[in-house]
Amino acid sequence: MMSTPTATEAPAPALTPRQIAIQAQREITLSHYSQQQQDAALQLYTAARTMLDTGGGGTCARLLLGLYNGDRFQFDLTDLRRLDDRLHDAAMMVIHMDSRRCWCEIHVLLDAILAVPYGKSTGHTMELWAHSLRLKGKCNKDAIPDLKVHAA
Repeated sequence: MMSTPTATEAPAPALTPRQIAIQAQREITLSHYSQQQQDAALQLYTAARTMLDTGGGGTCARLLLGLYNGDRFQFDLTDLRRLDDRLHDAAMMVIHMDSRRCWCEIHVLLDAILAVPYGKSTGHTMELWAHSLRLKGKCNKDAIPDLKVHAA
């Protein structure tokens, strides 16, 4: 049964052509990855965001940083031993996904999963992680100002 709008409900604003294009690109990006792959990427991202100061959270952050830019953020595979089974399984899926069926960079996929607004990026959040993890000389310091406000 459809509800009729009440006098207090405002109609949804029309999308601009730019917003329509961004939404279409988001849907295209997500169509290249299974729900399991998206969930695995999101599990790693969430662990890194919420537990950066722990062994598992820091490992998830460094793994995602390695996928984000392997030249700048090299990842030691023995760090995978720090992960619990759930995060280890997610890490293996994301590593396989990235090495075999990579359609876009990890931050682009995460932006699509999280519906990050145009002009913001999980890449900025990852740069902040690099700074927080003291990966000196490796983080892009120009991407750090105001990240606590603007990061996804």
